[in-house]
Amino acid sequence: MLCARFFSRNEELKHQFIEVMTEPLALTRQPRISIPTDNPDDPNYVVPANQWTGVVGYGTQGDISCTGSLYLTGRHIITAAHCFDINDTTPNPNPNPTEYTVFFDLREGRVPVAVSRIFIHPNWTADDASNNDIAVLELASSAPETAERYDVYVGTDEVGQVIQRVGYGTKGTGNGGEVADDNPTKRTGQNRYDALGEIFNNAGQFNTPVLPGTQLAYDFDSGNANNDAFGREFGINDLGLGANEVGASGGDSGGPSFINGQIAGVASYGVSPTTPGIDVTEANDTSFGEFFADTRVSAYLSFIGGAIAESNRGDNLMTGWTGTDTLAGNAGNDTIEGRGSDDILLGGRDNDVLRGEVGNDSIAGNRGNDVLEGSDNDDILFGGQDSDTISGGAGNDVLAGDFGQDFLTGGDGSDTFTLRRGAAATDATQVDVVSDFAAGVDRIALTQGLTEANLTLELFDLNGSGVLVRVAGTSEFLGFVRNATVESLQGSFVADTLGLN
Repeated sequence: MLCARFFSRNEELKHQFIEVMTEPLALTRQPRISIPTDNPDDPNYVVPANQWTGVVGYGTQGDISCTGSLYLTGRHIITAAHCFDINDTTPNPNPNPTEYTVFFDLREGRVPVAVSRIFIHPNWTADDASNNDIAVLELASSAPETAERYDVYVGTDEVGQVIQRVGYGTKGTGNGGEVADDNPTKRTGQNRYDALGEIFNNAGQFNTPVLPGTQLAYDFDSGNANNDAFGREFGINDLGLGANEVGASGGDSGGPSFINGQIAGVASYGVSPTTPGIDVTEANDTSFGEFFADTRVSAYLSFIGGAIAESNRGDNLMTGWTGTDTLAGNAGNDTIEGRGSDDILLGGRDNDVLRGEVGNDSIAGNRGNDVLEGSDNDDILFGGQDSDTISGGAGNDVLAGDFGQDFLTGGDGSDTFTLRRGAAATDATQVDVVSDFAAGVDRIALTQGLTEANLTLELFDLNGSGVLVRVAGTSEFLGFVRNATVESLQGSFVADTLGLN
């Protein structure tokens, strides 16, 4: 028989935490690192300020009562829906975002960021099986540049894999359980997913069955077979990960379980077996011998994506961090800045400004009259529909305007200007304009198997003299190269290597 406790629903346990594993009283099968039995403050489990910087604490009135993790967008936090419940059995589908603050603990100190919107899963009902326990927060501004962003785990092979748990909150030990603490601290450790959450349906504890494939379950092993909850209750034998093993509890709600650095699970609830001798304290207090369940992120990708798409409607400012970003706009006139490293920036609809800045960036405007700026390093810039202004900046860049009349400026370096036949204009005055072609340095890429032999190069005036590039014998005008001569373009044509046919 099982008894369940949902993290952060108990008013006496306001703060989330990761419990440190301690040396069991009897160890017979597995040598492991010994840590102080009664030291919940063991520094080996405290996260340094420069690690897991995208794992955040948040709450009301300046407190931290739950954990979340920063998604790739830099503006969204993935967390648990039950963090916003009115009480244990009453969900809150429309929490007031202005009451909440997200805290980033960084090398430079704690940085607060306001919340502008909260998306609760529409099927979250606070049922006793904690089905659909997932939410997304939209930040009022982009996260600090030094905060890590995390992708979600999309595989379905989570069971059997080692997870990295990260969370804030009250301290505790495996032997003693929870310890009262008013100073939420970010801690980390490992565990392993043992089963899907619907395994608990076999115990008949919940009035509402766990939805198949939506939860991931694990236990808190001591290394002693007597405390192997899954082994004794369900025949899934695993004595754990030694001194690396941790369990989640209290207000650890919403905290991430990572697989390969990607968010695979969101801390949801704890379940205690009542078979005597499994749980070392015989109480549901996050001690050795207890079960835990995460919301399975791979089962909720459509919800996460839909929430982010809805959030990105309107005019937004999105900024990346010093690492690699994938930032996408939607409706509205967005400004998206990649900052450091190699970023992917996607403009979406309407008129957007996309700046790659440092790194080898891939930038696409999509709809609207967009401004694309590659800045440093070697960038790929693709305008998309409508009329765009595209600047490569320093580095060896690839620029493609696509539909509409686009203005392409390569900047320093050896640049390639792609003139796509599928986007050719039938009016010579509406072609893409290459503004700074450097003969002998830059190249013009052709698509659909076209070569220089298939072209006609004609002197033309389009707000200045230059050369009009046309498919010979047709009215397909590919582009206009300003300040060029026919002779300077000869020998400068190459095949497209990006697959823009």
